[in-house]
Amino acid sequence: MPQSIPKRWHIEKSVYDAYEVECIKMVDTHWHSHFLLNLFTEGEGVQEINGKSYPIHKGSIIVISPLDFHRNIIKDGDKVSVSAVKFSDKFFYDSLGDICSLEDFPIVTALSGEDFETAKILFSLLLKEQKKKELLGADKFSESLIEQLVILALRSAGKDEKSEETGRMRRALAFIHYNFRRNIKASDVASHVGYSPNYFSSEFKKETGVEFQKYLQELRLDFSYRLLKLSKLSVTEACFESGFNTLSHFSQTFKKKYGITPERVKEETE
Repeated sequence: MPQSIPKRWHIEKSVYDAYEVECIKMVDTHWHSHFLLNLFTEGEGVQEINGKSYPIHKGSIIVISPLDFHRNIIKDGDKVSVSAVKFSDKFFYDSLGDICSLEDFPIVTALSGEDFETAKILFSLLLKEQKKKELLGADKFSESLIEQLVILALRSAGKDEKSEETGRMRRALAFIHYNFRRNIKASDVASHVGYSPNYFSSEFKKETGVEFQKYLQELRLDFSYRLLKLSKLSVTEACFESGFNTLSHFSQTFKKKYGITPERVKEETE
């Protein structure tokens, strides 16, 4: 039975929040407005992300985006210790947009040896620095620690460094993936990365193989399908949560892509 998905939780005033937590029970499927990096320091369990299960253990590191649904599955009597940091889309755009895009998420990998020890040190420094926000450069220092944690995860997952031009297009994709539920246009994305609208449209098709509007529609359809399968939202709610403006257009494009109506998908999951 799919779990209901609460409204997105927003980080207020700050671009990040680091903490340590012990998980002792299952957490229902949910999503966030922020990015979340979890470093598992003790225990074993399962992290379910977008309906796929990943075993977690000491050294596991997971980074999820605002597009990812997830939940923890822990056996009765077991305990999992986690060092975690939530960071905002602004931080992602400003600090990480050059080296990764939302297409790289979720990142699920494991650190061992020196990399695991480094990650624990970075978290220790981050937790201490977070308490010193009144000091000069405290936020910048903390943000640099978060960058290093994400880079460790990316390297462990085998991600490669990209060229400057590719980095700019990755920033464009990050912007699209975060804002696809809104009424965005190609000109909005072009302005975000410093391209002219025509040049952006040309480069976007070269990079992705499809026109901007087609790419945007595919994102919305994929997200709506996961909403229908993993949540208790109605078809109408899933339609508008995914960025479609009318139910008729949503139903038509959904059936064309999946060969089944959204209503039928909903019926099959209940």
